[in-house]
Amino acid sequence: MFRNYHYLNTSLGAGIRCYTALYQNRPVAFIAVAHTHMSDNYFRVSRLVVLPDYQGIGIGKQLLNFIADLYTSQLKCPFYLVTSNPQLIRGNLGCWKITRVGHSKPGRSDTRINSELRKSRSGNRLTVSMIYCPDNKKEVTL
Repeated sequence: MFRNYHYLNTSLGAGIRCYTALYQNRPVAFIAVAHTHMSDNYFRVSRLVVLPDYQGIGIGKQLLNFIADLYTSQLKCPFYLVTSNPQLIRGNLGCWKITRVGHSKPGRSDTRINSELRKSRSGNRLTVSMIYCPDNKKEVTL
């Protein structure tokens, strides 16, 4: 249902947890969260999609903040987002801190995930990495 509305329309990897936001019992937004177990243990947003009729009214930001708060408070692990979406970059996200600004680059190793990302990303796309900082919590105005 949400695949057609995200630039990464490939399938989700194994171990991804998916959540939807409902309005009047109808799905309007989707978020997928990946758990990374490398040298650091953290979670990251794999996909965030809001259906076109519901974009621009803050549903995506609310879903993102809710899931980030849930994961950081319950699992005590960092939670990251890498995005090129101007609404999220400029938006009042509350407790998110920018950690990197730049253009996307191909992965360093030739893993399945990196090869899929190389096929789906544009080297000209400006991206921003952010970490959720619940200690900096403030009211988010939507």
